[in-house]
Amino acid sequence: MTDISKRYEEKTGAGLRYGIIEVTSRCQLRCPGCYMVRRDKLGNGSMTLNQAVRILDLCREYRGAELETMDILGGEPLLWPHLKEYIEILISRGIKPWVFTNMISITPELAAWLYERRVHITGKWNIADSNDPDQIRLQVQMIGSTVDMARKMRTAIDVFCGVGYRDPLFRLQNLIRKDNIALVPDYIRFCRMRGIGVDLELMGSGEPVGPEYFEVAPTPEELADLIRTLEHQGRDYMQSSASAMDDGLWPEFKNPRAAVLMPHLFGSCPFYDKGLYFAVDGSIRACSNSTVPLGHVDDPDPIRAAYESDLICSRLALTQETVGEPCGSCDRWDKCRGGCRATVEGMGDPCGGYTLCPLPHLKED
Repeated sequence: MTDISKRYEEKTGAGLRYGIIEVTSRCQLRCPGCYMVRRDKLGNGSMTLNQAVRILDLCREYRGAELETMDILGGEPLLWPHLKEYIEILISRGIKPWVFTNMISITPELAAWLYERRVHITGKWNIADSNDPDQIRLQVQMIGSTVDMARKMRTAIDVFCGVGYRDPLFRLQNLIRKDNIALVPDYIRFCRMRGIGVDLELMGSGEPVGPEYFEVAPTPEELADLIRTLEHQGRDYMQSSASAMDDGLWPEFKNPRAAVLMPHLFGSCPFYDKGLYFAVDGSIRACSNSTVPLGHVDDPDPIRAAYESDLICSRLALTQETVGEPCGSCDRWDKCRGGCRATVEGMGDPCGGYTLCPLPHLKED
């Protein structure tokens, strides 16, 4: 199976290409900052296999072809009893699956089964050293759970690696928050030393961004300080190393300022005008962070109604000439396209710029 993580790196044509499916609202965790927690959406049931397959059929009817990829989310997708059968259906239809999981329920047998089929996995991890009592307590805080659950997550990382998982098939997503931003450089080292991919994500919000958001999420100034820290540590390493191209200097430390793309800090969002999100209750949205309902799978011609909605059309029509600052004058517009559009839309202006970006503060240096 090809590397579908390249959708974050390569420019693709317009049109519906990707699906995101919320197969269950069951989850063992209550992570602060998670949109499912903020919106009180956990514990509201699961899809049947027929419902999940029908979404594929609806998308095929609209596109005239199968979707390219399907991200499988929850809740926690490993708790969904139809996961393996659904993955087999996706693969048989030429749709590449990507599972986003807290990893707690993984077993060596399931990990091996997923690896044999080259299923992309994104786990969750927010610290660097689980043997540090302060850090493990922080991980517990990050997941809203217990030490036992945090240690199961750490064990699960070894389970995935033990069956052969490495980047680009396996990455760990770190939702950057005020409380763990200082650990990001060491988190990167933790991942890279094990051959695991890095996914640093800024907290999205389809609701207005205000003081409550910044009680949890870092400010643009704090993100800029993180980039400076990565720069300084990378520079110090190169000065002490015999070769600046030494394999010990990982990508995030090699001129990180030039690599900034939002909202994944070093990667843009491939979904903002090329995907649809299908929730357990049958509702359709533009993406996981968006709060705007675009329709329901039981509506007449639901995919057309959703993908040709005013919201998606506004995203498709957005240009650098019409978008607000800081995006309007940014030289990375073609790669970034305005950060997390759901977050901007939640602020009330669909043409607004992504004001959570750290780049304007880095340009002040």
